[in-house]
Amino acid sequence: MCLRVKGCVVFALVALVLLPLGASGDPIFRIGTEAEWRQAILDGRVRGVPGAVFEQMVAEDTQWPDEYRYASFFDVFLEVAPNWQGEPCLYMAWGNSQVVGERVAGAWDYVYPQDPNLGQNVIEFSIFPPVPSTLFSLNIIDQFGNYREWIWHADVPGNPLGEVPAGQWATLVIDPVTGASNWPTFGGSPFIHNVPGMPPFDLGSVRILRFDENILGRQGDLFPDGPFGPLPDGWVWNAWDHVAVQPEPATLLLVGGGLLALARKRRRGK
Repeated sequence: MCLRVKGCVVFALVALVLLPLGASGDPIFRIGTEAEWRQAILDGRVRGVPGAVFEQMVAEDTQWPDEYRYASFFDVFLEVAPNWQGEPCLYMAWGNSQVVGERVAGAWDYVYPQDPNLGQNVIEFSIFPPVPSTLFSLNIIDQFGNYREWIWHADVPGNPLGEVPAGQWATLVIDPVTGASNWPTFGGSPFIHNVPGMPPFDLGSVRILRFDENILGRQGDLFPDGPFGPLPDGWVWNAWDHVAVQPEPATLLLVGGGLLALARKRRRGK
């Protein structure tokens, strides 16, 4: 009898801890396999952002660095590559022949079916920025259109400034509450944009995770081929291996004594 009572108490405590995660939509997810990427595109959770929408977003806040404010913005082509540098991934391509040598930007969204609370969680994703002098960012967008923005710069591997290495996979982990990132950020980020007349940014009602890249338009052999071969001049590409929202390690220890611990994928060379 005593053992049954103890078991019920433990179960109840775990249930109470887990309950807030799904109260307004469960924030926890992971997309990383070829099948998961294809399904996410099919059901609309992963979708391209119209260039005009991304351009308007940047134009409305002067906190974006000039590399974004004076870029050209394009719709993106999304496809799933079964294997790129050892990983299945989301392939993104954008641009046109009129912007050779100029900065071009494109973005894709992960759209939550509901508006969950991202508190007590971390966001993790892996990116393959193909060339140096690449900027990429993450936006957490709430139900009112407010967002919190992180920007990073990719450069040659081993750059003393500590930027994300170009030409290889890199995994980034972000704490949406404190703003901390495992790689140094760029351009005064993270920063918060609040839509005039709306309640301030609310991490408790997140609707979209927006991922983007800003890069110089392809110039012939100066830009490497991607998973689907060469692109026309002015076009560029990048790749995203996985994206996940998962509980903070401290939360995992609290819940079930580590039974729900996540096995993070770590790559050689990190």
